[in-house]
Amino acid sequence: MSNIIIYVSSRNNYDMLSGEVLKNINTDGFEFINVDDKSSTEELEKGKKICKDNDIVFLENKSRGVQMATQTLVDFINDNRPDCKWIFCFQHDCYPITKNFFNRISNLINDNKLDEFGTLGFNRIDMGKHTKNSYQEWKGGLKPLGMVGLAHLSILNESKRWLQPSRNGWMLDNKDWFKPFSVEITAWTAVGINVLNWNKFIEPTDEYHFHLWAPDVSIQFLYNNCDNVVLPELYIMNRQELKEKYGIDVNSARGAQRGDEYYFGEYSNFKVWEDRWGWDYKTPSTISDVKQSYEGTLIEEFISHNTSSGPLKTFDLGDY
Repeated sequence: MSNIIIYVSSRNNYDMLSGEVLKNINTDGFEFINVDDKSSTEELEKGKKICKDNDIVFLENKSRGVQMATQTLVDFINDNRPDCKWIFCFQHDCYPITKNFFNRISNLINDNKLDEFGTLGFNRIDMGKHTKNSYQEWKGGLKPLGMVGLAHLSILNESKRWLQPSRNGWMLDNKDWFKPFSVEITAWTAVGINVLNWNKFIEPTDEYHFHLWAPDVSIQFLYNNCDNVVLPELYIMNRQELKEKYGIDVNSARGAQRGDEYYFGEYSNFKVWEDRWGWDYKTPSTISDVKQSYEGTLIEEFISHNTSSGPLKTFDLGDY
C-alpha cells in the first residue's frame, strides 16, 4: 500500500476539500496528501485543521503553482516515502468511479509495467457537458470513450484537439483507442506521475500557476522520449458544476481570465510556454515550424503522426 500517493494542490478552497474531495475520492487505503498553494491566512488555518482531523499530511508549497506543489510533494517523498513510485493529482471536482481504481494501478506498478512511462491518464466522463451519454452508458455496464487526452502536436485544428468522440467521431471506428495508448498531453483533471522519471527529467517552474502546469510536464516527458499513457479501462468523473456550491467559477480558465487569482492564480502564462517550446500554445499552426528542433524525440513523432488513423502507440499491459 506504499507505492502510490494521492494528492491535491489546494488554494483557498478548503470547504471543497472537506465537502467533496474527502467524500468522493476512495483512496483504496493509499495515502492522501494535501499541498497548500499559498492560501490566505484564514484558509491556511482551515486547511491545517481539516487535514489534522483526517490524519492527512499537510505540506506548504515551497514556491508557487501546481508544478512546484508537485515538486514539494516529490521532495517529501524522496526524504520520507522511498517506496512511493507514482503520485496521482486530482482536481477538486474530479474523482475515480472505477472500482478498486488505485489497487488496479498498484498491481501494474508492482509488476513493473509502468516503469518506463512519464504520466498516466484515464477515461474522463462527465454528466453530459462534454461526453454526452457516457455516464449513463458506463452505469449500464458499457465501456464508453470519454475525454482521453489532448492532441496539441498532431491536430492543428484548435477545436479538434480534445481527444473525445464528441469532437472527433472517427475515434469510435478504431478499437486501439480502447487499449492503453500513448498520448501527447494527458487530460489533467486527474493525472498520474512517475516519481523516478520526474526526478530524472522534469524541470519545474513557478511561472505556471494552475493552467498549463500539467501540459508542460507531458511535453517535457515527450522531449525525453518518455511516453504519457492513457488507461481507458479506468474511469474518472469530472463534475465542474460542484464548484458552484462553493462560489467558485465552474470554468477555471474563464475565472482566471476575469482576474480571480484568489482561487486560480494568474491565467495561463503562454509567453513562458512559447519561450520553453518554441510555439504558441493557442496557435497550432506554429508547431510545424519547430519540428526540426525536436528531431529524435516523441515530440517530433507526434507532430508527424496522423492521429485520425489511431494512436501513435498502444501497449499490452495485460488485465488491469
